[in-house]
Amino acid sequence: MSSSGIFSLTRRNVIAAFLAGLMFAMQRAGATTRGLSTERVQSRRALARVRCWGCQYQNVKLSEISASNLDLIIIDASLDDGRRRFVTPDERRLLQRKPNGQRRIVLGYLCVGEADVKRWYWPPQWREQVPDWVGPENPKWPGSRYVRYWDDRWQSMVFRAPDSILDRILDIGFDGVLIDRADAYLDWEKERPTAQQDMIDLIAELAAKARGRDPGFILLPQNAELLLTRQRYLDLIDAHNKESLLTGLKGEGIENDRRDVVWSLGYLRKAQAAGIKMLATEYLADMEAIASARKHLTSLGFLPFFGHRQLDRLPLEEC
Repeated sequence: MSSSGIFSLTRRNVIAAFLAGLMFAMQRAGATTRGLSTERVQSRRALARVRCWGCQYQNVKLSEISASNLDLIIIDASLDDGRRRFVTPDERRLLQRKPNGQRRIVLGYLCVGEADVKRWYWPPQWREQVPDWVGPENPKWPGSRYVRYWDDRWQSMVFRAPDSILDRILDIGFDGVLIDRADAYLDWEKERPTAQQDMIDLIAELAAKARGRDPGFILLPQNAELLLTRQRYLDLIDAHNKESLLTGLKGEGIENDRRDVVWSLGYLRKAQAAGIKMLATEYLADMEAIASARKHLTSLGFLPFFGHRQLDRLPLEEC
């Protein structure tokens, strides 16, 4: 892939609007932490220092992560579902310390809008006969099923019950979570007019529980751009990750339509203006394409991570 196409066309079309949004963000800089707890202000400052980051959910070797220069890593609390092997608090402490002695932010993965019926948290008796609040399978991810996430039984599994997925993450001592499938409201809007509000309510309740135990607990959702227009939602989150902003909507490595990029940026700038740390994930392997995308994303105010689609490799370091 060359550095022309969406990387240059998008810059010409959005740079003026981006600068306007950046100016607004600078004007608000003194107010972005107003009303936050001291602990959340400290978490925001730690996020601001992040220069290289990534996600790895499969083939995780804790020693490799610990030896890396990554400032932020996102992993699953479970290292082996079959053996019920979870990250331990001692291992989490090792992950939080970089080789140079500086602090690394370690977040856990938490999916709030979709269930993987193969995972450790899913009751075996529900694998063949799923409850009525479980929807159809996601065709892109075999074994994953849409869920009516406003249902009490799903919310108990995710964060309400004492043995929930969130409680496992909190007990290990992660610094926060990456929230996946916050955009699941799009799956249900025809059936559920309040789907978007239901998702914000879920995240608000989850945040309250987590920050009741750890006031500096970080919430980093991804995608779900429309939620960024809601002030209540912005007040809950500390960072945001956008997947496939520049490439991938029409296939691996294929540049996105300029209109799609501009549409997303129109919402993402609202988070930038609110002082939210902006991350971006592109699934690219070609080094020329990575270099072009990195330059472009950085110019737009995003800190990029370039990963393999299965997120089964140690992230490339660019520290």
